[in-house]
Amino acid sequence: MPQYEMVYIVRPDLEPEAVQAVVARVGQRVTEQGGSIDFVEVWGKRRLASSLGKFREGIYVLTRFTIDSTHIPEFKRLTRIMDEVMRLLIAEAEGPLPVPKVAPERPSE
Repeated sequence: MPQYEMVYIVRPDLEPEAVQAVVARVGQRVTEQGGSIDFVEVWGKRRLASSLGKFREGIYVLTRFTIDSTHIPEFKRLTRIMDEVMRLLIAEAEGPLPVPKVAPERPSE
């Protein structure tokens, strides 16, 4: 099965727990369609190039998953109707899995 990468923008007015719930629900949508989640990274709040409704910022999330290509249209439809997801983009993935960014450790004093 092919791998896909999806970047989606979540409403910025959500609490961190609600953002994690949205990420989990998107993952559940993938598994409901017979796919599997390979990698998830929340990039955090970023300024948008143009307003989406009343929002000038959004919380960006990168998800890499494996799913049969015939299920992509239904997965897109199910994800687009979620109120918390403002935009999404799905593309076929290339290359190895990304390495999660880890915050550098602060030296102890």
